[in-house]
Formats: sequence, C-alpha cells, structure tokens
Amino acid sequence: MERISIQSDSPGYIKVSDIGKDLIAFSRIIEKKYSQINFELAFCFRALYTTQGINSKVRLYKDENWLGMDLIMALDEFNPYKNNVSMQRRIMGKHFFPFFSANIHKYIYKLPVLKTIEKDLVEDMRLFLVENLWLPDENGQYKLSVIETVPYERSMELFGNPITKGFAYNEHGAKVQDLTWIIDDAGSELSATYLLIDKKWQLQKYQVKIKEVANNAG
Repeated sequence: MERISIQSDSPGYIKVSDIGKDLIAFSRIIEKKYSQINFELAFCFRALYTTQGINSKVRLYKDENWLGMDLIMALDEFNPYKNNVSMQRRIMGKHFFPFFSANIHKYIYKLPVLKTIEKDLVEDMRLFLVENLWLPDENGQYKLSVIETVPYERSMELFGNPITKGFAYNEHGAKVQDLTWIIDDAGSELSATYLLIDKKWQLQKYQVKIKEVANNAG
C-alpha cells in the first residue's frame, strides 16, 4: 500500500509542486515507526490566483483506505518570492503544519488507529519539516546546517537557483564553485563553497549572513 501521494495545482514559475514532493520521504518514517497505519495520506497543495469561496478541506474514503488533505494557499503570497525557494518552503510550512496537525487530531475517532500515535506522528512530521526547511526549530531558527549533511543536488533543491555562482580553480588545479542564496524576507544570505572531487561537488565551507528586517516606522 502506498503511504503518501502528492498532487499540486499551481503555476509552474513557483516550486509548490517540487517542494510538496518532499513529503513522499515521510513514508519511510511511517514504515519504520507507524506500520499500523492502514490508510494512505494524500496531500494536495494548491496555490491559486483567487481563494475567494475556496477552502482547504479533508476527505476520508474508508472503503479505499484514503485520507486526503487539500490545502488551499493564495498565489499572491508566493509571487514576491518566485525566485526564492527558501521563502516558498517557509510559506508551505506555515500553512501545511497547522493544517496537518489539526486534521490528524480531528480524525482520531474516524480512524481509531490514530488515537495512540497522534501526538508522536505530528511531532515526527514537525521534525521532518524542520529538517527540510519548511519550519523553524524550537528556537525559531531555520536549520541551515542541513547543508553540511545533504548532497550538492539536494542543496540546490532546498535553496533553489543561487543569486550568484562562480567557478575557479584552486592551487591544486581542482575546480571550485562558490554559491550564494537569499534565504529570507530580509535578504539574509547563505554562501557555500564546493570542491569537485571524483566528479562530485563536495561542500568545503559555508557561511550565513543574517540581515534584520528594516523598521520604517517614523
């Protein structure tokens, strides 16, 4: 049985579809810790031009062992960040996690298997979203150190296209790549240096420059 499926309805110039697919990996946590779950979680993420008269909803099809969560978000919220995948992730997390946790609780009576695992399942989802930069941690910080543990390709998925990318060669003749991403609304920057080793980009160092949101109050 499939554990999680993902659908999306959003313009291609934002990354709602790609970001939503992160949740497929949550299947491994279900398999490992919650094998008693006997239904599929189906998530649909919609970033719509208008949300007037359209509400997020949940559907349960017991005969098909299927719980669907259809999340409605306003496209206007994403549009200022169409070139900033980090901010798009944060918008997704802000809407998705409260929606998920509230509805898992709501369905503990219709899906009794949830009664004993609800709190643990919701907490594991929160931790998963922290690891994937959808949510901040307990201290309100986004776990940018994840760049240390993920491959180069995953870093590009997490942070999107960098605002700057430069190539050079070090004193040993090895190819070096320097990248900079904008990671929040204030224009904070994440910079990283990768070295090409055995045809794979390996992280050498990274730096975060945090900027504060300007206060224009007179």
